Amino acid sequence: MDLPATSISLAPIPSTADTGPTLERHVGEMVASAAGAIAEALGEYQNGGLSPLTKSRGGDLVFELFKLRQFLIADFDFDRIAVEYGLAVLLEASGADVDASTINILVDGVMDILRTVVRAALN
Repeated sequence: MDLPATSISLAPIPSTADTGPTLERHVGEMVASAAGAIAEALGEYQNGGLSPLTKSRGGDLVFELFKLRQFLIADFDFDRIAVEYGLAVLLEASGADVDASTINILVDGVMDILRTVVRAALN
């Protein structure tokens, strides 16, 4: 039995300068997503009401952050990473559309909600 010849192409060796996605970046993206959901919820609330879908999405994102925090808290300064990288991701994503003080308020809001969830889980 003859096997057909195959062509194998090897991927280039990644550069050591390109570290790719990091755990810290992932945490920042999660915080940024939750902050976006909070901003969307505030906008809906100001325009007459909060939709169940937006409320649920925000709650789901905070719950995912809670689970991530529970997993990482023993080995990492989760709150510092969440704030630092959450701010960085939001600043990067918003460009000049949103000022830094608004981004700080949104990240602080996410962290306040997360702390409330953590306290409730501990009781």
